[in-house]
Amino acid sequence: MILQTTIAGSLPKPAWLAEPKQLWSPWRLEGALLDEGRRDAMRLALADQEAAGIDIVTDGEQTRRHFVTTFIENLEGVDFANKRTVRIRNRYDADVPVVVGRVARSRPVYVEDIRFLRAQTKRPIKATLPGPMTMVDTLYDNYYKSRENLAREFAAILNQEARELERAGADVIQFDEPAFNVYMDEVKDWGIAALEVAAAGLKCRSAVHICYGYGIKANIDWKKTLGSEWRQYESTFPLLARSKIDQVSLECANSRVPLELLALLKGKDVLVGAIDVANEALETPEQVASTIRSAMKFVPPEKLYPCTNCGMVPLARDVAFGKLKALAAGAALVRKELG
Repeated sequence: MILQTTIAGSLPKPAWLAEPKQLWSPWRLEGALLDEGRRDAMRLALADQEAAGIDIVTDGEQTRRHFVTTFIENLEGVDFANKRTVRIRNRYDADVPVVVGRVARSRPVYVEDIRFLRAQTKRPIKATLPGPMTMVDTLYDNYYKSRENLAREFAAILNQEARELERAGADVIQFDEPAFNVYMDEVKDWGIAALEVAAAGLKCRSAVHICYGYGIKANIDWKKTLGSEWRQYESTFPLLARSKIDQVSLECANSRVPLELLALLKGKDVLVGAIDVANEALETPEQVASTIRSAMKFVPPEKLYPCTNCGMVPLARDVAFGKLKALAAGAALVRKELG
């Protein structure tokens, strides 16, 4: 089937599990109750996706407080007790953990989540991981003193996790790299190479999600500084087109990305963001279909996957569900038109 729908990764958590509409929101349960609550939340996230008609589903990242730091919490060599304040992607300050020794993965992080999800559905499933450059940009390095060296260490660790996620049943493994829209020289010098190390040896589809960030104030304010056209992808897409990564996910709905830039990804699957996550206004199916039609001028339908612009964890749950339904309905409209 062409125009299979999917999401960038995250969905809002139930209010009984964590404070809604917040990043890094603390858990409201503890111990065994927290484990049970997170599994229940995964069931709800899956049920919402299936009820809305999403074709390639995720766990909604229901077991994670944050898409980057939760993974890092499970690694050795990182101090979470004595945090430092850093500038995240040159946009906002955050208290982050500190690398104090060689980073290492002593146990799987999300493998049991994906194994659980695989047992709950017959649909294709996508597992999401932070990308190595974005991991580097979400902590303070007091050991390697080299962004490239640390990124390559993280890439090797991510590859260990990705291979186990594949064995647990993941059909797609996506690496989230919003930092690719900020550090263009580093993307060229070592970012793509690190990403390929993270995805090395995978037999399932590999993807990278590059966007302009969650719908939070810091990101919205940054977008206002980018002018009438957002052309960051122009330098990154040719590099990705030559890479071994199979799929590229980006935002197109209500963005100022010139869609002709999609032609730079010739040969790749393109996950076209047709749902705006920066506001709670519900798209209509026709609005979604219009975005898909515009993207099809540059991407053949068999390579195009309608998607959300970014994760939806900062949204209200009912709003996110409405947007999922609009995404599926809009894709169905275009499929019907194509016969």
